[in-house]
Amino acid sequence: MEGGELPVIETGREEPEPSAEQLAYSVSEAACLTGLSRDLLYDQMRRGNLPYVKIGRRRLITRQHLEQFLGVAS
Repeated sequence: MEGGELPVIETGREEPEPSAEQLAYSVSEAACLTGLSRDLLYDQMRRGNLPYVKIGRRRLITRQHLEQFLGVAS
């Protein structure tokens, strides 16, 4: 380290930016991709307006369901 540089610490928890090409997104990724809040997405899932897939404790929103929810023609 030179000139006061801070060391880079790898945590292994850094998530890459969501890609529009992914088949499914975490709620956080879907929120980031759409600009909607996580709370709104969870609320819409709870109300049955936004379908999702539950794998273990995770809720994944498929690209197809996200596009239907947003009214995007695919």
